[in-house]
Amino acid sequence: MIEVINYSVRSFANEQKYYQIRNHRLRAICLGDCPRKEYIRSMFSFDRYDEQEDMETSLDEFWINCVKDLQKLKSNPSQIRVWLDDTPDAQCGLLFIADLLKESQTEIHIVELPRRITGEDNCIVEYRGWGEVEPQLYGTFLYREKVLTGKEVTDLANRWQLLKSENSLLRVVENGSVINADISYYDNLIRKEFPKDTCKIAHIIGSALGKQGILTGDVFIAKRIQHFIDNGELVVLGKTDDGFYSTVVATQNEYLA
Repeated sequence: MIEVINYSVRSFANEQKYYQIRNHRLRAICLGDCPRKEYIRSMFSFDRYDEQEDMETSLDEFWINCVKDLQKLKSNPSQIRVWLDDTPDAQCGLLFIADLLKESQTEIHIVELPRRITGEDNCIVEYRGWGEVEPQLYGTFLYREKVLTGKEVTDLANRWQLLKSENSLLRVVENGSVINADISYYDNLIRKEFPKDTCKIAHIIGSALGKQGILTGDVFIAKRIQHFIDNGELVVLGKTDDGFYSTVVATQNEYLA
């Protein structure tokens, strides 16, 4: 069986062999000259904390692994297991896989992450995605595994084709379904975390992800903050040599006051 997951996990004791594929690698990539590679380049090259690394080498290694993952899926394995959560990456990955394998004999299994689980001492634990789950706990969720019917696969594939035809800049999960959205979809939630005084950009990003529950990566929010700086909603008060996330900002009203 091929495992499709958002993040690498360790092998389960009861699994003899499987391949690990990262779901976020699979969103609409294609062999050859693929436009998604340029998008990934922009994410890799974003100066978050002044990281000193060979961006081109990292990008090439990541892309090679993306293509390898795609080739594994295109080999029409007998079964795959998709670890599914509510993040747009995971949901879009499932739609992409359904479209890719809709005419194959591959059995698609999914394991959905529950919104809440009762942990030790009856504490309620909430996970945003599989990446937050301890690797040794993955096997405890296998009781939730189910196999998609042919109709379900077809419906998911048709949904992916519709989303592709609309070709929006952003896809989000709303009421359990993936929809196309304007790039400004999360802007009002991000604005709720603007500082009353001043703060580093990293604080806004962390609060937007944690308090507002925005289901994107940090770089997406950082790029929206750059937009707010460009249009004057946020004012840069101090830059450092430690990258964009360490930049100190204030709202325009606070700055003018």
